[in-house]
Parts: sequence; structure tokens; C-alpha cells
Amino acid sequence: MGISKRLQIITLIAWIVIVPPGIFLAFRLFPSIKIEWMNLSILFALLIVTMTMPLQLKNITVSFERWITFTIFFQYGVFAELAFMQIALLILVFTTKSDLPLLHRFFVNSLIFTLVSLASGTLFHYAGGVIGSTDFSNICLFGLFYAISYSVINSVLMQLYLYFEMGVYLFKEKFVVWDFASTMLLFPFSISLYFLNKQFGNNAILLIGIPFLLVLLIARLYHRSDNLNDKLSSAGIIGRELAERLGFEDVIRTFIGKLKDVVPYDNAYVLDLRNGEHLITLMASENGIITKDMTGLSFNLEKTVDDGLDMDNPKIFGTQKEAKVLNNLKFIQPVESVMTAPIKRNQKTEGFLILTSKRKNVFRAMEMKIVDVLTGYFAISLVKARYYEKTVEQSERCGLTKLHNFRYLDAKLDEEIIRFHTGDINSLTVLMLDIDHFKLINDTHGHQSGNDLLKALARLLEPFVPMDATLSRYGGEEFVIVLPSYGKSETIKLAEKIRQEVESSTFLIIPDLSKERKSVDVHMTVSIGVASVPEDAGDAKELLRNADRALYIGGKQAGRNRVGVYGRNYVETL
Repeated sequence: MGISKRLQIITLIAWIVIVPPGIFLAFRLFPSIKIEWMNLSILFALLIVTMTMPLQLKNITVSFERWITFTIFFQYGVFAELAFMQIALLILVFTTKSDLPLLHRFFVNSLIFTLVSLASGTLFHYAGGVIGSTDFSNICLFGLFYAISYSVINSVLMQLYLYFEMGVYLFKEKFVVWDFASTMLLFPFSISLYFLNKQFGNNAILLIGIPFLLVLLIARLYHRSDNLNDKLSSAGIIGRELAERLGFEDVIRTFIGKLKDVVPYDNAYVLDLRNGEHLITLMASENGIITKDMTGLSFNLEKTVDDGLDMDNPKIFGTQKEAKVLNNLKFIQPVESVMTAPIKRNQKTEGFLILTSKRKNVFRAMEMKIVDVLTGYFAISLVKARYYEKTVEQSERCGLTKLHNFRYLDAKLDEEIIRFHTGDINSLTVLMLDIDHFKLINDTHGHQSGNDLLKALARLLEPFVPMDATLSRYGGEEFVIVLPSYGKSETIKLAEKIRQEVESSTFLIIPDLSKERKSVDVHMTVSIGVASVPEDAGDAKELLRNADRALYIGGKQAGRNRVGVYGRNYVETL
């Protein structure tokens, strides 16, 4: 999440105006009682350790340092709590990674903590609370009031900050609930540490401080393990979904889309590596849209040894500076974090996955391992999808002309009829053509020459086929073009163009039946039939049958080299 310069300047000014005067005000109004420096140093060390061990629960980061800050407050007052927390925040900011600007993080947290501490401390004192008291009831009663006011004020200030940051009011209900719940949970520990300090001095750390940190550490390890198990489970589900996908592009779309369930990327790019030398984009996800036409990344097509793309292992680049080693990748959109992962099959790298984020240090080692597993599933699924599509293509293509065969035509025509009846298209026309005197050509020049003419005619017809139309070899020397959303008049014009083009074309063949086997020029003509839905037929079989009738009655029987048009009570010859 980017932070505007305007917000950073406003935050800095607010910090200057509020924090230094606030600390001075705390010193004058709420001076600390006598400080035991060894005790305070131990509490400060506990504070630092606790602040570095937050838990991520339900997408909310829960920090547990309040059990220490409350204890410091009860024992030494507002000024000590405020001063030491500023130091702790400064240390924490410089020792933890975040996508936010370093100083801005400090100013925001310092400002909010100062306001919360001053406000809740003031309420504690004016309500009757006494710092350093050994009266259990006084500390528990007014301490609880302090803890509740602390949580409420903190939540209000956080909501205000989010409003200024985003420009709209956005109530973070989960944050408020978790903030209050964690405060109430930590309050008894704070009271316990406070009174144990009074009774046993620094030895209290051994009784509750160290055990608390150990429990927190175990909780973090458990949560990390549980989170890893969740992500591994999700990876397994994604692997099964990839295995179920049969189309090559469908596999890529599924992989990119589902990957976001386990890795928080902004943009994703799948690159193919051809012959270990050339990079080609297969698909990308940019701004939540999966597309083949990417705009956020450019690169040289040639793969080089020093381009930063590791051929063997995934890599994480947490900042823009670190990502500069990827010298062949130019990111058009703002990018801070990058993860690269080779897509390998049989120990051979066949492509790369590139994930980017606008935030710093987003990708973690755990997610890199998940990606490593998923790219293995992905590579296997891609191979299977390619094999399946090749098998399907072979079963739905004519081996001679490479056009769709009758099996495909039959299914496609049924599909287009359904689309017509559901209103997806408003008309459907079929154009059927047949080579005139094709048997004579075979008898004169040989069947191989006939096959050559069929292939040549297929290539001639392809440029006449509109984008959504389907060209198929119907059988023998017959071809069919299925034209969704084409009216009869449009199809008649197309048929006449095709008829004229075939008539005026010269086809070069090498006759099998001649002794010299010299190439000869051959001319041929075609007869064409046209029929449409809904005026001529109601289903696919009737549509093909009537186009066939138009072909033979209006084309062949009328003298050949003609276009026949089917009508309910007649067949017209053009």
C-alpha cells in the first residue's frame, strides 16, 4: 500500500506538534516515581522481545506488548511508559521489514501511542488511580478502567488514521474486536507481573516473564506450522484442480487465479522458455485481470546467463533495489517485491513464473516453498493439457486437409443451434460446396493429384472464413462453412465470391498417371448450396440436409458452377 507524500508530511508535522510537547507534558504533570533502573531495563528488554513476536490472526496482526507497557505504567507512571515506548518503537522500526516508509512507520506509531498513553493515563489519574500503589483493589479497578480506555482510544485513533490515509471512512470491526480482546486478555498478566515485582523484585521475571514469552513463542511456532499446513492443503487442492483441467490455456488461468489464495501477489506473469534460449509470454494477471496482452512487464526475448533469472531455484527480492539484478525484466507498473520461480519438468527448466507486489518484503520463504511445489504441479498439468489438446485435435481434424472433420462439424452445429435458440445469436447459415467433376479429375490425373487439389482448395477457402465461423471437410470433395450471426443474403454474397475465386484460380499438380510426371495447370469449379435458420430449418440435421439439396438442385442439376439457395417451396439458382 503506497503512502502519499502529502500524508507523510501531515504525519510529520503532527508528530512535531504533539509528541515532543506531549512527552514534556507527561514529565511535568505525571512525573515518574523513583526508578529502579535494573528492573526497568529488564522490563524494557521484555518489551522489545514481545514487540518482535506478534501473531497474525484472521488477517489481523495482534501484538502483545501491552502487558509490559501496562506494568511500566502501573509501576512508574505515564512519563516512563511514554519515553521507553518511543525508544522501543524506534528500535522496532529499524529492525523489522515493512512495505511502508521507515520513518513514516515510526511517526505514525509514535504519534498514536503518545496520544493514547496521555489520554488514558490522564483518565486513570483523574478517576482516582494511584501509580505504584500496593492496594490490589485500587490497581485492579482503576487499572481495568485504564486498560479499557486505552483500547477504546487506540481504536478510535486508528480509525481516524485510516480515514486520512484512504480518504473514506472504513470501519475495521475485526481490528477493534481483536484489539479489545487482546487488551482484556493481557490485563491480568500485567497485574500479575506488577504485584510479583512488588513482592519478589526482578525474580518476578522468572515466574511470569519468561513463561509468558515461551508460551508466546510456542503459539507463534504453532500458528506458523498451522498456517503452513493450511497453505500446503490449499496447494494440494490447487494441484488437483490443475489436474482436472484439460485445456492448455485453462490450466494457466486456473494456476494464476488460484495461486493468489496462497501467495499475496499483485501481478503474475507466466513466461515460456523455448529451447532454453528465448522467453515468450504465455499469460499474465495484471490488476486482477488474466490476459495474454500484458502491459506491466517487458523483456528481451533472448535469455542470458546474467539476467538474474535462476534456472534452478525460486528467488525472492524484497525491495526494488534487490530486484535490480533482474536486469532483463523491466516493470512498467510500480514494483517493490518480486518472486521468480523456474517452471521445471524432468529437471529441465521450461519457463518462469514472475510474481510482483507494490509493497516491500511481501513474499516470505514459506510462500516461496509453496510456489516451488505448485510450479511442479503446473508443469505436469501443462504437459498433460498439451497432449490432450493434440489428441483431441487429431480426432477432430481431417488428416489430409487439416480442417475440422465431420465429427467436429456435427458437434459444433448442434452447439450453434442451441446458441440460436437461447438468443446468443440471431441467425445461423450453412454454406456447403462440392467440387464439380471431381471423379473425372481423379480418373485423369490420379487420386494423389485429387488429394493435392483438396488440400489446395482448403487453403484457398480459409481466408474467406469469418472469425467466428467454422470451416470443415464434410466428406469426399465436400466442404461446409458454418456461419453464426450471418443472414442468408450475406452468405449468398460470400458464396458467390468463393465460386468466382475458385473458377479464376489455377491449381498446379503433378499427375500420377502421366509418364513424364510433369507439372500441369488445372482449373476447376465448385457448386454451392446455402440454407439458413430459422427460415429453412429448425435443427442441425435439417439445416445440413437442406443446404445439400440446394447444392445439388440449385447447383449441380442447374449446370454446375452455381450457387443454389434453399427456400421452403423451391430451390433458387443464382
